[in-house]
Amino acid sequence: MDSSTETVCSSVAHRRVRPTIHITDSCWINDPCAPGFDPKSGDYHLFYQCNPHGCEWGNMSWGHVTSRDLVQWSKVRSEPALKPDMDYDKDGVFTGCFVPVVGDDENLTVVYSSVRKLPFHWSTPPYPRNAAGISIATSSDGGVSWKKLPNNPVLQGEPKDVQVTGFRDPYIALWPALDNLRGAKESCFYTLVSGGFESCGPTTFLYAISKSDVGSWEYLGPLVDLPARFSPSNSPEVNFGLNWECTNFMSFEESGNVRHFLIIGAEGDVERSHLRDGSLKRTVRQQLWMCGDLDNHDDGIRMNYKYGGILDHGSYYAANSFHDPRSGKRIVHGWIPEEDCTSEFATGKGWNGSLALPREVFLLSIPGASRALRTPLSDLADVEASRNENGLYDLLTLGVKPLEDLKTIRESSSHVTNLNDISFYSGSNSETIATIATPAWELESAIRLPEDCKSFALAVRRKDTQKILFEIVFSPENETITIHRRHSDPSGPFNDCPEIGSFTLFEIKDPQTSELKFEELRLRVFSDGDILEVFANDRFALATMVYREFEGEEFEIVPSMVGSTGEAVLSAFSLWDGIASTKSFVTC
Repeated sequence: MDSSTETVCSSVAHRRVRPTIHITDSCWINDPCAPGFDPKSGDYHLFYQCNPHGCEWGNMSWGHVTSRDLVQWSKVRSEPALKPDMDYDKDGVFTGCFVPVVGDDENLTVVYSSVRKLPFHWSTPPYPRNAAGISIATSSDGGVSWKKLPNNPVLQGEPKDVQVTGFRDPYIALWPALDNLRGAKESCFYTLVSGGFESCGPTTFLYAISKSDVGSWEYLGPLVDLPARFSPSNSPEVNFGLNWECTNFMSFEESGNVRHFLIIGAEGDVERSHLRDGSLKRTVRQQLWMCGDLDNHDDGIRMNYKYGGILDHGSYYAANSFHDPRSGKRIVHGWIPEEDCTSEFATGKGWNGSLALPREVFLLSIPGASRALRTPLSDLADVEASRNENGLYDLLTLGVKPLEDLKTIRESSSHVTNLNDISFYSGSNSETIATIATPAWELESAIRLPEDCKSFALAVRRKDTQKILFEIVFSPENETITIHRRHSDPSGPFNDCPEIGSFTLFEIKDPQTSELKFEELRLRVFSDGDILEVFANDRFALATMVYREFEGEEFEIVPSMVGSTGEAVLSAFSLWDGIASTKSFVTC
């Protein structure tokens, strides 16, 4: 490190406020790995890729935290749980999964990508044969220590006679729908290993594993056939890329409807238009999902694409999930990278990357819809619309929202603001509705908008200078939610391009009055140091970074509306300021 870098590092470090409700570490971290539950101890386990030696990518190992409630986390050991110390994983312990505990098994088991040969990347073919295998580690002491199996790797690498773009990130779970399709006499585990076929397109490789022997894998074939760079014709912002990572499968049932989903990290070379002019370039990738039908083909089982969309419209990536046997919910963890700052800045503040707050994904049912704001229901790429007996439409899509138990972090907030039925008008002076005095807070609001509204915004600005830090803008005209970021830290440069995601409201029949009216816009926002996570109506999520200094200044929240002669009503608004005092995660 030269003297100029040291100066940047020292000047940055003293101004930084570490995240307090997000998991991070004093180093580089990326993909969440092996989320799972130990029924014997009652502990939730979560690992993450990390470089224990610095704030840049390298030396891929696994950090390890545990929790009793998925909210408060503690680190198990200062040393990595798994590190690259064998010949078959000498170039990295990459992403993996937690094997669900079944029966009376006393051991915990994780499965990971054991990398023996770097570099490799889908964009620089050919992929080196058997560069990454699949290996297993077990723990007999509740996860305190882990031993790699002596017969690792259980898979040397990708299937024979195919040229792949990647082969990594195993995901293992039970999948009763696949048991039924195969006519299996006994249930088994199924595994997805993500990647793609060179010159063909992305996919995920499907395996069957005996529950009594997780080291014995039967290859069933590729699960998905999609062309390279597949993009639904009615949703050009969605691109399923050229290589997949961290693919998870799941099935949901709601009101008699059963649907099968994949959550996908898609790598590609087509960047979303609003990100192309950023001052710092991001890795081109998207966190996606797809819904499909399972079917038997002559050459194996396939999931046929029906519809899909974006799981998170920001920088969030590498989603990894598990079925929580306590709640029956599907819990998803993800990574929030820091590609919008320089590596020198990240080194200076002392950490690089964090894990997003845990989320619930589910099959969201919206009955009795007549229309969206602008787009015909039949043209929405991420919604399944079925006409019902009343001539309206019942909608299905993948729902996403913060973990319900995250509401417990509100209990120790230093200040709470609650407001109801606040009216405001287009062109009127912007008035402050709440003041923020700490770096960590949560906001929940519901807004009723007039139909001719062109845009609605919640701005967070400095109280002393009125300078806006960021704005959350909903545009009914464009059917988008945009985060305008104005980084306030002088230690840049930072990428200040906006974050934009598609989002619309639906006109729905009120079950009590039979009146057709549009939904309220329901926002939930978490701000934790530089991390910002925004959720809307249980079907929109966006995580990003907004870099700023904290030296005791206060901020204000200001709503505004453009382009309507009617009134907008903030029907409910709550702010919990100072949620950092919960100490939900003791950083490493």
